[in-house]
Amino acid sequence: MQTSNVSLTFSVNAPVLIEQSSVMVEIAAIAFPHHSNITLSYGTSLYPSSVILPMSGYQALFPANTVNILDNSLTPATYFSLNAAPGNNIVVVKLLVSSALGFTDISRVNMTILDPNSRPASHGTNVTMQPSAPSNLTGPFEYIASWIYSGNSTQGTYQVLIDIINIQDQVSFAFNGPASFGLVPPGFVPFPYNLIPYLVVGGVGAAGGVGGVALYRKKRRKNYLIPFDHFNTLTGGELSGGTVVTVEGNTGSGKSLLLEQLMSEDLRNGRPCVFVTTSDFPNSIRANLKTLGLDLSGYEQNGLLTFVDGYSAEAGQESREKISIPSLGDLTTIGMKITSALPLQSFKGGSLYFDSLTPLASKAKPESIVSFVQSVGARVKGLSGKAFFTVGLGIDGPVQRQLEDTADCIVQMEAFEESGDRKRRLRIAKFRARKHQEGWALFTIEDGKGIIFFSKKPRK
Repeated sequence: MQTSNVSLTFSVNAPVLIEQSSVMVEIAAIAFPHHSNITLSYGTSLYPSSVILPMSGYQALFPANTVNILDNSLTPATYFSLNAAPGNNIVVVKLLVSSALGFTDISRVNMTILDPNSRPASHGTNVTMQPSAPSNLTGPFEYIASWIYSGNSTQGTYQVLIDIINIQDQVSFAFNGPASFGLVPPGFVPFPYNLIPYLVVGGVGAAGGVGGVALYRKKRRKNYLIPFDHFNTLTGGELSGGTVVTVEGNTGSGKSLLLEQLMSEDLRNGRPCVFVTTSDFPNSIRANLKTLGLDLSGYEQNGLLTFVDGYSAEAGQESREKISIPSLGDLTTIGMKITSALPLQSFKGGSLYFDSLTPLASKAKPESIVSFVQSVGARVKGLSGKAFFTVGLGIDGPVQRQLEDTADCIVQMEAFEESGDRKRRLRIAKFRARKHQEGWALFTIEDGKGIIFFSKKPRK
């Protein structure tokens, strides 16, 4: 391999560079051999300077965030019986890892299984996955591990977390979901028969319209489905400017969908929005909202909506957005990117949606995440705006408590199994200086409608 020299000139928007000044240079390099070096030379021998080029995004799951759950015969499976015979009580996890520096730069891949209470399962913590013999030098490279569960394991949904550790013994990539499976009792019938939270047998009527309801019956009890704007009833009224909201929940609880629907309401009311995504591509969010009847293209064209893409780089792809984040480990740069999307005049009274803080947990120091949220939240509140941050599993307990202390409002969401049924619920755990409903509210997710709440009383 020969050395490639590139010369470039750029201007620094400052009158003078003094001691401890910083200049950030980003280099994108792909498909380079193991042990290759990147050297950046500048200045003179009389005034030597040093440069650090941190590398990120060079190891990841392939395809992006894909984890395969299999049974003992290596057949894809979603549910595993708690009374399975010995030899059949095995959950197999299989995945592919891409590594720009080759197979030898992967020290190991660890798997952790979380039980329905978000605790590490017995014999399922930091299990080292076994690599298959590489079939080529460029990858991707296959890894596999198994977890044996006991018959007295907790019934419910289990989640799979993956850590890729590089040759420097550092976590180069962390996957915190969604990847899950269920441990179910004997006689369990899979979806679609008993994973629907409640069986709708009444007429749907005008449920698709604003204020419409749909009656259903179960065990001779009348209940009603009411639209998403019931969320404002739970919070004691529409969320006002100057509010920082933390949305907590496990995988599949609907955190991202909640933010998307809240943002759609803001846009329809002419409020400017900035959506920072670190757990999915912006195009996925555009597609999700289109299924709910909202085409974002017009809002983006007139400047009401701006995406800040923090996911593409982590997925090893070039971003197509005007504003993107090169690395989730650099919170200073993330803050600058967000600030650039918050013009003082046009954003006043707008909303910032950040989904999610969880991918930052493996990239940045815990105290830095809290300071980052406080700083961004203060910036948005200073513009009379609202700031929403989602938090999933993978955030340390002390960090989560500090985030809760910082927030004006805490929304807790949960997906769980009950008597073989998949259910979801939501509650407002805290709302500073405002009366609100504190109890859990059950909800379901319907195609084309999003979050729909259950109520014992019809909408007046």
